[in-house]
Amino acid sequence: MGLLGNAVACMLPIAVVAQAYSAVSLNRRDYTSLAQTNAPLIVYHPQELYYASSIEYMLPHYANLQNSSGVVQPGAPPVFNVTNLDYLFQEGIDASNLYLSVAGQPKGSPYIPAGYEYLYSSKTIGTTAPIYAFIVPKANDIVDIYYWQFCPYNLGKNAPIVGWTGDHVGDLEYMMVRTINGTAATVDYHAHSNTGSTYLVTDPTVTWSGTHPIVYTANGSHGMWPSVGSHVYKQILGIYDLTDETGNGAQWPTWENVYPINYLENGGYTGDQAWLNFNGYFGNPGDTSCLFYSIVGECEFSGGPNAPNRDFTGPPLYTLASKNTANPNYSVYTFQVAASAQVWAAANGITYVAAHQHCVASPSSESTDNWAFVPIVASAAVTSYNITTARCATDFSRYPSAYEVGLCTSAAQSACVTTSGLRNIKEYVGNSAPTHPDKEIIVNDLDIWTWSY
Repeated sequence: MGLLGNAVACMLPIAVVAQAYSAVSLNRRDYTSLAQTNAPLIVYHPQELYYASSIEYMLPHYANLQNSSGVVQPGAPPVFNVTNLDYLFQEGIDASNLYLSVAGQPKGSPYIPAGYEYLYSSKTIGTTAPIYAFIVPKANDIVDIYYWQFCPYNLGKNAPIVGWTGDHVGDLEYMMVRTINGTAATVDYHAHSNTGSTYLVTDPTVTWSGTHPIVYTANGSHGMWPSVGSHVYKQILGIYDLTDETGNGAQWPTWENVYPINYLENGGYTGDQAWLNFNGYFGNPGDTSCLFYSIVGECEFSGGPNAPNRDFTGPPLYTLASKNTANPNYSVYTFQVAASAQVWAAANGITYVAAHQHCVASPSSESTDNWAFVPIVASAAVTSYNITTARCATDFSRYPSAYEVGLCTSAAQSACVTTSGLRNIKEYVGNSAPTHPDKEIIVNDLDIWTWSY
C-alpha cells in the first residue's frame, strides 16, 4: 500500500449520534474493515497551523540520524524513504537512542522560521494524510486499534516565567478503540506521555459521527481529547498549568484514508511498511541547556517523539470496574494470569497468587494497601482467578485507584517474589464514571497478566 501526501482537513457537519452495538462474528480478513468502521473524526482547533501529514511526505526532509549529543550516525542513505529508514534494523543495530533530525533547531514559537515551511504540512500542500491504524488482536475476542496521527511539527506552550517550552520536530499522538467480538467497547483518549482516560462507548462524554468517535486534537500540540475546552496535562513548579486547547475547527474524516498495520511485536515489517522497524525518534534531540530544564524537563526546543510502533500488548489506560452492590464490605477481582507466569511459578516454588488493591484518600494523596491471596494453579495454560479483598477503609474514607498481581511463596505480602505493576482503575455506574468512586468494586479484567522475571 502506498502512502499518500499531507492532510487537508475538510469542514463537515458533526453528527453526534448514538452508537449502535451488536455482537458480530469476526475473523482476520475483517480487521481492515473494523479499523475503518471505528476510525475517528479528528477535529482541529480553529487556530491550528500544523496539520497531519504522511510519514512518506516528511522523510526526505530529515537530514540524518544522530544521538542525543548531536553525533551523526554514519552510513545513512542519502535520502530517507519508507523502505530504507530501517537500514540499521537490517544490520542488527539498535536505533532506539537515535534521533531522525532535520538540519538545525527550528523553533516554531510562535512561527516557523524561513526555510522550514514544509513543517506546516497541509498549510501549504493539500492532499490527504493517512491515519496509521495498528491492529492488535488479543485474547478474549479483543482487537485493539491504535489510531496515530503524524504531524511534522509540535508547537510548544508559552508558560508564565518559563516562557516557550516543548517545540519539537515530529509529533505523534494517538487514541485507541477497543473492540470485543467486532463491537466497539471502550475508547482511550491519549495526550502527551499517556495523559488521558478510558471511556465506555456509551459514556455521554464520548460523541460520535456515525460509528466514528469524535476526537478533538489540541492546538499546535495535537493531544487527543473527547471535548472542546482547556485540558490540563502538566504542572510547572506546582503552580502553573500547561493546558491543551481544543476547539471546533477543520475536520478530518480519517476513515477515508486508513493505513492498516498488522502489529508485529518484534518488528520485521517489509516493503513500504519497513519504516516501522525504525525504533528511534522522529525528531531532533532536544536542547537541555536552558535555565529551567532541571525543573520543567524541557526547553523551548525539545526532543522528538519516539516511533509509533510501540508496545501495544498491554491494557487500556484504565481497567473498568463496577460497584459491588452485593457486598459493600469487599472488592472482587477476576483476572487471568499468563501460562508463562504459572510455569515459572511452578519451577520456583511459588504457591500463591495475590491481588494487591491500591487505595487512596480523596482529596488527599494518602494511600493504603490491601492484599489477598489464593493458591496458584500449576498450569501451562492461561488461568482465571477470583480474589476478594477487604474494602479500602472501614469508614469508607478511601477508594480503590489501582491494582496489581503478585506471585508469592506464601499468603503474605512479604512473601511476594514478583509483582506485575499497577493497572489504574476507573469505576462506572451505568454509563458514567462518578466523581467520587465507591470504596468497594467489582473488576472483571479481560487483559491477561504477564511480565518478565
